[in-house]
Amino acid sequence: MSSSTPRRGDFQVHKNDILSGESCKYLVRELKGQGTFGKVVSCVRLDTTECVAVKIIKRHLTWAGKKEAAAFKHISLLALKESNLVRFYESFMHKGHMCLVLEMLDQTLEDLMRVRRQSPLSEIRVVSQQMLGALKALKSIGLVHADIKPDNVMLVNRMQQPFTVKLIDFGCATPVSRIKRGTIHQTLGYRAPEVILGLPIDESADMWSLGCVLAYMYLSRHLYPIRCEYEVMRILVQMQGQPDDRLLDAGIHTQTFFSKNKDSTNQEWRLNTWAEYKQATGLTSQPGQSISNQFSCIDDLTKERPKPETIREHEDTRAFVSLLRRMLRVVSVTRVTPAEALQHSPETLPRDMDPDPYVTSSCVCPTQDSAAPHCEPASPEDPSSGNNKGSTSDAAPPTVGPADQHEVLSRSDDRSTGFVSVQTQRNRERGFCSVCCCCIQ
Repeated sequence: MSSSTPRRGDFQVHKNDILSGESCKYLVRELKGQGTFGKVVSCVRLDTTECVAVKIIKRHLTWAGKKEAAAFKHISLLALKESNLVRFYESFMHKGHMCLVLEMLDQTLEDLMRVRRQSPLSEIRVVSQQMLGALKALKSIGLVHADIKPDNVMLVNRMQQPFTVKLIDFGCATPVSRIKRGTIHQTLGYRAPEVILGLPIDESADMWSLGCVLAYMYLSRHLYPIRCEYEVMRILVQMQGQPDDRLLDAGIHTQTFFSKNKDSTNQEWRLNTWAEYKQATGLTSQPGQSISNQFSCIDDLTKERPKPETIREHEDTRAFVSLLRRMLRVVSVTRVTPAEALQHSPETLPRDMDPDPYVTSSCVCPTQDSAAPHCEPASPEDPSSGNNKGSTSDAAPPTVGPADQHEVLSRSDDRSTGFVSVQTQRNRERGFCSVCCCCIQ
């Protein structure tokens, strides 16, 4: 296991340590990652040899672990096979640290984007369908994830199930009925305007975040700034227009970003200048550079991609931008819902229209038992389970290259995008969108 500098409250775990859960024991194999709330290690269930991920919460943040475990119990009401949500096994205390046992996944969407450029619309379509399914499931039980970002979307197995993804990390998840204004924050850059302004919040805040994730895949850069709330609001006003006065009147944080406009008969509020914002907040930093500085509307995103060469590519791009506009509406009650976006998905098309096999296989996760990875059994005394750089368990699986992706996506008619299949053409003839499976607007 790779070494790292101990952080406050961290549990010092080593390879071949045993974690004793409520239902079984877990043999630690390697450190997978660490963050604000603790660390994640890969383990082997000693009763089944299944590989699982164990999230070890910092001692002083036990409350956060309990909150996430409560969210998972809420999620247990759902059929996880269709919901694209990470599977939760159990929680337990180990030496004063709360541990959450989750299914083992592969890599985050953020990790994938770091080594790649802009994603083709074919990949964006498949990811969007699955995440819309996840949001639809959460909405059905009145739960807001509140931290949707590329780091929290994980590929299940990028070699065996390319672009099958699941939503992870429910540490911020909160039932809508318990949300109070100012208690949900979201990651900056994926933060909905109602959160920034201090307006009432519901599941539509997750839809905004997902729209930002899809834009990130399309641009390979963040659509909204990630370091300063004022810059987010400035770009939002620049691209989507200033929020209505009635919204600004109701926001408990409005005066941080806007001031009463005494000289105008059109709008009661005006956006503060950078100097006014600094004076109001005490910040001394300077605004950063953003790709969105050059955008005047959502449609301008297409300027960052090669111009579509065919009518099909043009239609696919138009449909994707149409979806983004609906996901990124400033007024949350007018934002598209997951059900609306999915109402014409391949799984619900008429029986005479055979679904695209690639989309179907990616959008519906296989049964948990068949998807569960298994590790070779190991014991603390087994020398082969030591820190051997040449061992299979410690070696990172190879990254899916462009050739591998093309092999999967080449089931389409148009190989330049890997996107337009016979099924998609039938969709178009019936007026269905080929990117998001919503009606073309």
